Amino acid sequence: MADDILSTFSDEVLCLILSFLQTKQVVATSILSKRWKHLWRSVPVLDFTNTILTDHKENFCVTDFIYYVLLSVTPIKGFKISLMYDYTQDIDLGIPSFYKWINFLVQQGVEHLDLFLMLMPGVPDLPNTILTCETLVSLSLRFFCLNFTFPSVKLPSLKTLSLELIFSQKDQNFMLLLAGCPILEELFISKIWGFHSEDSLSTNKWKSFTLKTLTRASVDSTYFHFPFEPLLHVHSLSISTAEMVSYNHVLPTFNNLTSLDLNSFNYRWRFLIEVLKHCPKLQTLKLNEAASNTDIWAKNEETWTRKDDKENWVDPKFVPQCLSLHLKACHLLSFLGLQGELLLAKYILKNAAVLQTMKIWNGGHPGIEGLLRSCSRASSTCKLTVYRVSFDGANELNLALDASGSSGGRND
Repeated sequence: MADDILSTFSDEVLCLILSFLQTKQVVATSILSKRWKHLWRSVPVLDFTNTILTDHKENFCVTDFIYYVLLSVTPIKGFKISLMYDYTQDIDLGIPSFYKWINFLVQQGVEHLDLFLMLMPGVPDLPNTILTCETLVSLSLRFFCLNFTFPSVKLPSLKTLSLELIFSQKDQNFMLLLAGCPILEELFISKIWGFHSEDSLSTNKWKSFTLKTLTRASVDSTYFHFPFEPLLHVHSLSISTAEMVSYNHVLPTFNNLTSLDLNSFNYRWRFLIEVLKHCPKLQTLKLNEAASNTDIWAKNEETWTRKDDKENWVDPKFVPQCLSLHLKACHLLSFLGLQGELLLAKYILKNAAVLQTMKIWNGGHPGIEGLLRSCSRASSTCKLTVYRVSFDGANELNLALDASGSSGGRND
């Protein structure tokens, strides 16, 4: 039956379906029937992810197979590879023909690259040919060195750039990479190592540099200093860091920003207020002290046992524009019930005139519902949802707050 349904699809549709499979599986379909024998050669996306090399024989087989596929498939629009050694085997397999593969793909006009090469010894250098690939639309790099020498970067078609586990001894390399992406729309940065100081990024050239087409960015600057100026035009921004920048740091005004995720900011309330002042059109705010903003249930002892705020909360002298005019949703994740957290929640409820929802993931304050129920609120339609979080799970308590301060809700 399944075979009958597939036979009704055009070759174009079948190739699209196959493009979601790993290439090894795609090539295996050639034995299904006469029609399928050569169909795999037209699948435009090659996927060699989760490839683990254990010995020299397997290294040779994998290399030979990738060469065979590269020379057989046309056109090649996307190439994904995650190539790793089995580190339980104490064998130096050397670097395979990775750079030749990349050079070939660039010559063929590849549009999407997703590369992860964790081989021994050391961290591989990024192939220079990638930096002048005029057809690239998306580029994802994990575990590479930017210790290259180049006159310029030219990526005129690149719209999405993702960098993770990147090493660089020269701060300028990183900025030159961004400067070579004139139409970049999405930027994701995590775990960048090797930056030594802010000085080399503080020249007039980089102070005025912005990514004018950038609309979405996620930056984990725990291990390096990343300037805010390139992110000036974003609509959605996620910032993760253990050591926030100095309060004296001049923040640009994010006039387009409507959604902000602030993670691991260590309860630095003055910095938070300073950020809000520079986000006049902010509509959604998420604050999270957990180690990962994708796993609020993580058993992070430091997060869930902290007993004091880094700073005392003090109501600002004037209300940031985003609170009084635009903020519609506020999410407080990994809420411990600290004094500063509670005062912040009350402050937002008291001043956010158009707030529609406030959600709190509460792991440390059993009486927060009553305290927030009794405080004054600027929005008569705001719905408060408190999730009672423990390491073993969560119970949800919904409180629909009306203008008089009464509550109607239910325990789930």
